[in-house]
Amino acid sequence: MTKKIIGWVLVVIGLFMLFKMVRVTSFGFYRIGRMSTSAIILVLLVLSAIAVIVKKNKITFGCLIMSLVLLVLSLILGTELHFMYVTLVDILLVLIPTIVGTALLIRCSFEDRKNKDNSAL
Repeated sequence: MTKKIIGWVLVVIGLFMLFKMVRVTSFGFYRIGRMSTSAIILVLLVLSAIAVIVKKNKITFGCLIMSLVLLVLSLILGTELHFMYVTLVDILLVLIPTIVGTALLIRCSFEDRKNKDNSAL
């Protein structure tokens, strides 16, 4: 197995163990005070979709993309995540494979780039 494959396997294992330690308590739209942002964002999304249908250009398409980004961002900000109480050993068992795998991926990408530059000469 190559270093790149080992790196990806270690990153996936570490992230899987990290995601198992997270508990999601609520999922919904972000709230500003007592007001939910869902209606505002959905209206923006509908209006930008109508604008794209009526007149398709870069500005209307950019507004549609921005409203989709706002929708996803609002959902992410509205999600409450809590980490379980764990020992330092559990945290190290999660972080070490992730960090080592990331380091292997970065090292492989630099080695590939160096080999590509040397072969071009």
